[in-house]
Amino acid sequence: MAETGLPYRGYALWLRLGRAVDVFAAGGSLTDAAHDAGFADSAHLSRTFRRMFGLAPSSLHIG
Repeated sequence: MAETGLPYRGYALWLRLGRAVDVFAAGGSLTDAAHDAGFADSAHLSRTFRRMFGLAPSSLHIG
């Protein structure tokens, strides 16, 4: 995508991770967040999140 400097797949993944964070921040479990954002399971979400941000999504202190 020319506007973001990201390839489409990277941009789509960024949006999915944002959706997962939104669900988790609203009180959902990591499994709920993963499924709602289109990940196969919470392990898939965790691996992807760790690769992108260097930490596990469970380490987020949202509140």
